[in-house]
Amino acid sequence: MASGKAILGGMLGRFLFRDARVTQVRDVSPRFRWMELEGEALRDVSWSAGDKVQVFLPRVGMRTYTPLAWDSARGATQLLVYLHGHSPGAEWGRDVRVGDRCQFMGPRGSLALSSLQGPVVLFGDETSFAVAHTLRNLRAGADGVERVFEVSSRDASEPVLRELHLSDSALVERAPDEEHLPAVAERLGAALKRRPGAHLVMTGRAQAIQALRARLRQEGVSAAQKVKAYWSAGKRGLD
Repeated sequence: MASGKAILGGMLGRFLFRDARVTQVRDVSPRFRWMELEGEALRDVSWSAGDKVQVFLPRVGMRTYTPLAWDSARGATQLLVYLHGHSPGAEWGRDVRVGDRCQFMGPRGSLALSSLQGPVVLFGDETSFAVAHTLRNLRAGADGVERVFEVSSRDASEPVLRELHLSDSALVERAPDEEHLPAVAERLGAALKRRPGAHLVMTGRAQAIQALRARLRQEGVSAAQKVKAYWSAGKRGLD
């Protein structure tokens, strides 16, 4: 049965959504697919690094993604979809084909990366690879950005990070009972000490963000922060 949000989205879609077609799809690794969307409604659009779009999935509702880039002259954008388990977003990512219609809302503000001045330390996970890519492009040629990711599989993540020119990122594989988080906190703390005055941008899993913020406070590590949880264990999705 379709959700209430899906029904409402279907009724209002032609008034609220941008229409596009999938023009390219390819597997970057067994757990990631890259796709390009094109359409007239994507032309002359104002987009900033860190903005989000909300893709409408029939019978399910909205799923949120961070565009890798946006070509407003051509009317095209690119998404990286993490194929995690059997969630609606992952199933859509696996099944999508060239020629499929795609409707979405946005782009809209999510993380105001362009407002950051000075060094940046970014924490995230597989759902944060796209925002890390936009930050890298935004700060192209500028020193002072470090990234630490918690990941389920180093082997599945490394090919994606190489393609996105993020292969210098630190990766810590998840462990049962959050036993990997002390190692993540240690890497974040070391990065912040190497870069005095750095902003700490925390994205990805809500539970990891909460635990890491608490641990860093306990260890006396302080930094200006921007926080955006992309998902939470046991919940369908976050906006």
